[in-house]
Amino acid sequence: MTDAATPSSPFAPNPARRAILLVTALLLLPFALASGLYGFGWRPARPGNHGELIQPPLALPETSLRFTADQSLPTAGLRGKWTLVLVNKSRCDAACRHDLQQMRQVQVALNKEMGRLRRLLVAGDLPDLSADPAIPELRQSYPDLTIAAPAAGADGNVWRGQPDSGEYRYYVIDPLGNVMMRYPENPDMQGMRKDLERLLKYSWTG
Repeated sequence: MTDAATPSSPFAPNPARRAILLVTALLLLPFALASGLYGFGWRPARPGNHGELIQPPLALPETSLRFTADQSLPTAGLRGKWTLVLVNKSRCDAACRHDLQQMRQVQVALNKEMGRLRRLLVAGDLPDLSADPAIPELRQSYPDLTIAAPAAGADGNVWRGQPDSGEYRYYVIDPLGNVMMRYPENPDMQGMRKDLERLLKYSWTG
């Protein structure tokens, strides 16, 4: 009489179980490494974005801009889309017009996603838009460009993020009305386009 087969122990080596454990370990390894590096304070030397992230994002006041002395541009009117902002510190001269043209080219380069982005010119240091005779011509040349000035009493640094960062000229506002990225004068426009492409690709809003 042959002996009955002895049941295998649940702790006995099993090729299928080993394969499952190996696959699970490989899947969890990247998360474990990332958590460990983050816990020890490691950050990549060069982030993927070309602009400077504002951390935390700067929420705009509800009434920080105006079209005229009597007509405001509520922040609610900027929500729902991504906004690329040019802050100009004086009248819109040739350099300002060149920057506006580059902004337009960046938007057009987004192809089918260009409708998710609006462009905004903020006349930062003008008492009123009527102080710049170029404004009517700009509105005619760029009918899809929003032009506004800071509201009376508004904090001018709201477009700069920090009081000592007046060297910044371009900003990105997210669809929730937060200033979340900025660029200096004469930025890499191709890098700006790549940043916007990435934001639009991974954003479910705007």
